[in-house]
Amino acid sequence: MLYLCLSLPQLPLEARQLPPDELVAVVEHQGASRWLVTCSEAAQATGLRPGMAATAAMALQPTLRLLDRSAAEEAAALESLATWAGQFSSWVCYDTDRQLLWIEIGSGLRYFGGAAEIHRRVEQGLAQLGYLGFIGIAPTLEAAALLSRLDAAPMVQHQAQLLRSLEPLPIGGMSIDQDEMEALAGLGLHTVGDALKLPRDGLNRRFQASLVLYLDRLTGRRRDPRKPFLAPATYRRRIELLGSVENTQGLLFPLNRMFEELQGYLIMRDTAVQDVHLDLRHDGHPPTQLMIRTSRPMRDSARLRALVRERLERVTLDRPVEEIILRVECFQPLGNTQLDLLDSTRQKDDGWGDLLDKLRARLGDGAVRQLGLKDDHRPERAWCVLDAKESSLSERLPERPMWLVSPRPIRYLPATLGKPERIEAGWWDGDDQRRDYHIVKAQDGTRLWVYREADTERWYVHGLWA
Repeated sequence: MLYLCLSLPQLPLEARQLPPDELVAVVEHQGASRWLVTCSEAAQATGLRPGMAATAAMALQPTLRLLDRSAAEEAAALESLATWAGQFSSWVCYDTDRQLLWIEIGSGLRYFGGAAEIHRRVEQGLAQLGYLGFIGIAPTLEAAALLSRLDAAPMVQHQAQLLRSLEPLPIGGMSIDQDEMEALAGLGLHTVGDALKLPRDGLNRRFQASLVLYLDRLTGRRRDPRKPFLAPATYRRRIELLGSVENTQGLLFPLNRMFEELQGYLIMRDTAVQDVHLDLRHDGHPPTQLMIRTSRPMRDSARLRALVRERLERVTLDRPVEEIILRVECFQPLGNTQLDLLDSTRQKDDGWGDLLDKLRARLGDGAVRQLGLKDDHRPERAWCVLDAKESSLSERLPERPMWLVSPRPIRYLPATLGKPERIEAGWWDGDDQRRDYHIVKAQDGTRLWVYREADTERWYVHGLWA
């Protein structure tokens, strides 16, 4: 087994969906004491640091915004992140108290191209989601967690390398009680290797059993069973906004993360969507409901975000938005949406589908229409107006002019092109027509569509090509 562990030190702040340029900090309190758990980049630039007393921080920065830590928001963010991580492995678990998330990557090394490539993809994905994360890779869960808390930690891929890699690491990174940490330091122990060299009998007598259990799980001497995270069968993501958002531009920042998470979920399930529902909740009023509909199944977060931006430009918020809910109620198979480098037709249809989706998002679902065919051989009754669809470019239409005119008699017949076509229809509704259609070329080079009535043998012009 090989595990990748994500350490998320800024999770208490990042779970609240705040821009990094805002002067804000998350605090935790015990009794009357309050201290900073984490603070934004803007707050750190002014000299504020985690662990600082809230009163001292406010004395330095009177405009600092303090937020109470929310365990529920952190758990929701970790669950959504675990759902996103399912695209890399079928086994994912997380620890809310320690702000850690593990991904079993040993089974996917060949598929992704090695541990270094998985490391790169996860790191890139975290940046797109807006999380600050540190990564550790090791054959045991606790070793990967320990490595994720250290700067420039080695990537340990084999059990034979584990002990040699753990020995020089400081004991301050181990996940043990503070009393046990101080006791080890009091014995003159400074590295993990120092703690591992102690006799087990002495450790059992002097310390609690939890320390020995931790060291055994750290080195792989004892199994470390964890309950894996199971992604839900339906998708629903809720984000509560801090403060009221009065314009749609302020919704784009949290929506970016929501659609990146949705993409990871769809990759994990190997599926796609065509309808995405957005509920913009207001305080004490019915929500503003939006539906993003695509012309074909897709799971590309960038394309979905572009459609949302187009739709939001047409939305006027009568009341501030307090929270956002993203829902997917129906999933679609990918079908032939996977790219084929040799299929130029597919690429053209992709461009056509993107154009249709953008027009619908900007103008409304009923504003984009196209000509279609009806089950009638009479040309004047064989067309209709339909909702535009992606497959319109790939449909093979018959040799017909798009420009029909009222039948006009002609005195002479120009040179015909190709074979004639007999049309007999309309006997069932009292408008019986029997015509022989020809394509002809006029003296000025124009292609005309003419027909001869079978009963009267008169010739008429019925259409022309541009």
